[in-house]
Amino acid sequence: MAIERLEDVLANGTYSKRNYPEGKEYYTIGNKEIIGERDRREVKCYPGTVVNDYVPFYFSVRTPMLYNIKTGMGVPKKAQEDIIYCCYRLADLATDQFQWCYTDGNAAKIITKYYTDLDTLETNIDWRSINTTDFRDNNADGDEDRIRKKHAEFLVKNHVPAQLLKAIVVFNTNAKAKVTEMIEERGAALKILINPNNKFYF
Repeated sequence: MAIERLEDVLANGTYSKRNYPEGKEYYTIGNKEIIGERDRREVKCYPGTVVNDYVPFYFSVRTPMLYNIKTGMGVPKKAQEDIIYCCYRLADLATDQFQWCYTDGNAAKIITKYYTDLDTLETNIDWRSINTTDFRDNNADGDEDRIRKKHAEFLVKNHVPAQLLKAIVVFNTNAKAKVTEMIEERGAALKILINPNNKFYF
């Protein structure tokens, strides 16, 4: 997420694109074509809803999307220092309080499958793809579906309250200082971690 969005998330929580409050401008750093696909792609386990009715979360870090943002490939280029990870506990989201599901890959893709049973999470998601840093089309495993699978998502309908945010991962000390100031202004109690084990950023 872009660091400049954090103040709004701390104050109001996170909204899906199609449930964004009236009068506020929806801000995105993603690929506009893919975002458009998500406006049309039905969430198969909840007929009548589309992907952009949901707040999306990734299971993985250091994603192909972050690489594209860093390099400006198909999206506006942005420094990694200006990107943060907002971290939530799965157990807080996968409850009766929310309409939720998860996918085995990028939710914009037609072949992606949707699930509502956490008991099958370990087998329905390709954790090798989630954890690998080799997401090229010609990766060492010969897995041409790796990029889609690395973008597996957890989706929550409409809105996620601010109080469920548990931690924020940042790129460096400069980003930590900015985030710390925003958090202290809100009186929030959140962990701020700088690129743990050098695994979150390129």
